[in-house]
Amino acid sequence: MNEAENTMTHDGEIPVYDAVKDLSNDELEQTVKKNAAAKNFTLNDEHWGVIHTLVDHYRNDCQTRDCLAAHEQMRFLEEAYESEGGSKYLYMLFDTPDLEKRGVLTQIHELAGLPGLRLDTDKGFGTAF
Repeated sequence: MNEAENTMTHDGEIPVYDAVKDLSNDELEQTVKKNAAAKNFTLNDEHWGVIHTLVDHYRNDCQTRDCLAAHEQMRFLEEAYESEGGSKYLYMLFDTPDLEKRGVLTQIHELAGLPGLRLDTDKGFGTAF
């Protein structure tokens, strides 16, 4: 059994911490540059700052399954960039015309080659019993 299989959760998810714990900043930057070029996405220092902030957060604070939930990671970024405008600032940076790929975390994860996060939904929302 390889290391990726060892770190998978019971439902096949790879914890994001395991994906970044041994990832060097050089490897991260090479992956991001390659994926940004493929998507024709122009990066600036602000993008790099957000990407590094999120990856550092994963390395330092996300050693449990809790870090698979997208809403928790988005909340972290909104708080980290509150002085710049929070989610409005983040969406301005990582907005894309491709409606299928909207979302700050989706963009960062695709650029950095990270596993996707769980997008929890409330199946009972709006239903009255």
